[in-house]
Amino acid sequence: MLLNKEFYLYFPEEHEILIKFKKYEIRKFFDGQIQFTQNEIQSIQQFKQKYQVQKEDSFILRMLYATKFKFEKCLEAIKNYDAWRQSLDPKVNPILLRQGVIYMHGRDNRFRPILVVNAQKVAGVKDLDLLLQSMTLFLDYVLYNCMLPGQIESWIVIMDLGGLGIMGLPKQDLYRIMNYLSSNYRSRMHKCYVINCNKTLSITWAMIKTFLEDITVNKILFESCPISLLQYANPSQLEKKYGGMANDKSDNFWPPQEVSPNYQIAVDQIKLIDQITYVDLFKQGKLIKNLVCQELIKLQQLQQNSEQIKQQQKSEDDFQSCEEDNDL
Repeated sequence: MLLNKEFYLYFPEEHEILIKFKKYEIRKFFDGQIQFTQNEIQSIQQFKQKYQVQKEDSFILRMLYATKFKFEKCLEAIKNYDAWRQSLDPKVNPILLRQGVIYMHGRDNRFRPILVVNAQKVAGVKDLDLLLQSMTLFLDYVLYNCMLPGQIESWIVIMDLGGLGIMGLPKQDLYRIMNYLSSNYRSRMHKCYVINCNKTLSITWAMIKTFLEDITVNKILFESCPISLLQYANPSQLEKKYGGMANDKSDNFWPPQEVSPNYQIAVDQIKLIDQITYVDLFKQGKLIKNLVCQELIKLQQLQQNSEQIKQQQKSEDDFQSCEEDNDL
């Protein structure tokens, strides 16, 4: 099961939803129960009125943030997205996913999926279109089966370069891949750990990042091993080669599976609401835009029914006892 009951009980706190970074505001959550600011609502309404765009407000807001609230660029981004969606092949052979070009292995303590990209295997793929279609199949699967609107909306990437140097990396292909992913999966990457790279690439990155936005640079970390990820992930969620405790994965890359039921860490315990509170939110209509866990709803109803039966039985027993006392 890729979405267990525990995931549904996590709701991000206010400081996790809208983050201030230097001169920017970064929105991390857009869907589900998430409330927008008045400025955001005004921008969405103005955009929809100007261009008569029939899209979900959360989708438009993602595109507005991605294009720095420049309406013309946002409209172009939406048109490009729609054209891309219509061009997808619904019958993609997942052969590259079975080979482990990209796969999911674990989650951090906020249940964000951890995705591993094997750059050596990427470099060995000759058909770039098949690679991009395979990545789309994989990421769409993760989006719709491993994440929750308003609760789990982003992923973590481990980009394993396997010691490849600049000459070993297909630069044009990598540029197309990065552009493809950033254009079609907006505001989805929480962090990217680039590991097992040689010194030459690290020096090149030091030069390249001077031309990138601070927000993007802040998301990308170059490390020999993603040790800093262990600040946010239980070791059981990571492979041994990445500093964790799980066995290194060599097969069964596709489809994704959960690797351990242990997600929390001692230094950063997150708050989960209780089951009763979750059901109350559901009854109050506050989860109408969320993906609801029917198992939790049914379980709570069964418990309530059981309590009612116990109370009714107790009342009947008390009444019976009272009648017996009166007979005496």
